[in-house]
Amino acid sequence: MLISKWDQVLTEESTHETTSKLVAWHLGNIGDKTTRDDLNDRTSRAGCLRQLCEFPIAYDKLTSNDAYHVRQILAFFQKRKDLEFGVDVRQVALDKFIETEQQCSVTNSIFKHWASGGFRFPTDVEAIFHRSQRIIATVLGDVPSLECLNLGFGPGATTQIKRKISSPRSKLGQMFCCSEDLTSLLPELLGEMPAWIPFQEDSESALVDVAIQPCRLGFVPKNAKTDRAICTEPSLNVMLQKGIGQYMTQRLSHFGVDLLDQSKNKNLAREGSITGELATLDLSSASDLIATELVYHLLPVDWFVFLSCARSGHCEINGSTVRLQKFSSMGNGFTFPLESLIFYAISRACCGKDEVVSVYGDDIIIPTARHAVVMKALVAAGFLINTEKSFVEGPFRESCGGDYYSGVDIRPYYLKDRLSGMTLFSLYNYYTRRGLSDPASIVLSCIPDHLRLYGPDGYGDGHLIGDHPRVRPKSQRERGWEGYTFDTYTLRPLKDFTVHKGDNVLPCYSIYASGPLFEEFFRIDPWGDRPDNFPSYRSVTAFYRKSVLGVSIPGYKGYKKISIYCLGR
Repeated sequence: MLISKWDQVLTEESTHETTSKLVAWHLGNIGDKTTRDDLNDRTSRAGCLRQLCEFPIAYDKLTSNDAYHVRQILAFFQKRKDLEFGVDVRQVALDKFIETEQQCSVTNSIFKHWASGGFRFPTDVEAIFHRSQRIIATVLGDVPSLECLNLGFGPGATTQIKRKISSPRSKLGQMFCCSEDLTSLLPELLGEMPAWIPFQEDSESALVDVAIQPCRLGFVPKNAKTDRAICTEPSLNVMLQKGIGQYMTQRLSHFGVDLLDQSKNKNLAREGSITGELATLDLSSASDLIATELVYHLLPVDWFVFLSCARSGHCEINGSTVRLQKFSSMGNGFTFPLESLIFYAISRACCGKDEVVSVYGDDIIIPTARHAVVMKALVAAGFLINTEKSFVEGPFRESCGGDYYSGVDIRPYYLKDRLSGMTLFSLYNYYTRRGLSDPASIVLSCIPDHLRLYGPDGYGDGHLIGDHPRVRPKSQRERGWEGYTFDTYTLRPLKDFTVHKGDNVLPCYSIYASGPLFEEFFRIDPWGDRPDNFPSYRSVTAFYRKSVLGVSIPGYKGYKKISIYCLGR
């Protein structure tokens, strides 16, 4: 079945037909007969997809070429959300969340007994924890004042606003809402947002109603075996957590932990796959196993109190409210930098001053010679090592989306749902970048001629990489422009033009969170002399309605063809 639109999703049958052709091609390129026959048996027999997804890869017995083709076959199925394995994926995720709560409870009990003298860790582990405390205190520094934080909303949902209608406008229009833990900081927090607080005409005191709510457990698709559990936070918690998370991220960057760039971990994973001197570790359910007592023990007391005020200590699960054993979960804006900080401190405490330690979330890279002591300390802290994704020996290393076999990139293309026009474009470009023309031709055969747009690499996957028209308008040539334009597809974002209660607050929020509201218009001094072509009041008003009142919300409405100016020849 050929698609007729770029955003069209193929049927299950058409997706299976196309992936089967690609699987057959990859199978034909596997040199190891035993591996090829085993994979062929699992892909050809009905009901074996789950066993296929769990196929063990013996990297030390395969060539880099065979390892790549095996991984690509598995990648067509391992992360597919549309496949049915006969399991209740939401229940699996809920059971896992409850299991991590039980594990955190055990960890909390252990650290409480340790603090009271009723339990002792091995001597080397206790020394590691003490060194970790000093490292964390150095990285964090003093607790920042709220005025030093960039408070703001992320793109996700809150306990009041669903993800599908999430935007700053919708959130600003809601009643103030926070967790019980945040109430002690409310006066200071609301003082940072005076434009959002309604005042009585005859009084200088703010009249503020605040709803007290716990966070709420929800689920998002992950793969065919399980959903992903995530906690949705109250709106004021969201703003503070995001500000704290950005502050912690900035502090970590001063110590070589860059949470805005994964390239360092990728490069080190490649190096480790060549030399064998670096190991890559991965943890299971890392963010859900950050126990409260662990954080209390490792962080300075003032930082623990500060973060405790910003978190949600209680969670609503299936209509019942429970007290969380974990300190923070996925959905909390500072969980990722907090876990990165803890893993960095423990890993650094196990290694020499000049030894390589690199952390990005739960992706950890350390000297291979130190892996045993690092794993011992992490397990003592209540974490679980993901042995399937941790690599200490052999020619393979994996970290932050970088998969290397003796320095060779063998990262596959992961298909996460049924094929669509967009994924066909990105899959074709993936094969083209790898120089694999045969599978690229299989993918191209699914794209009708009228949808094929070609353009250069480096500008996304809205077009197919290949020889393309270079449009040079006469007006551009006369003005000395050396480049050209080419066409590409892009999604049309959904816009919300309805009236919200928070519309009068949005300009202040936009200036605070994103800089000048009309920066596209006021590139010149707004108070200086205005040239003849300066936008009129009407055009500024139109811009305001379009870019501010018409705020993007999650999702898209169709797609469009646009032209991109390129400096190439």
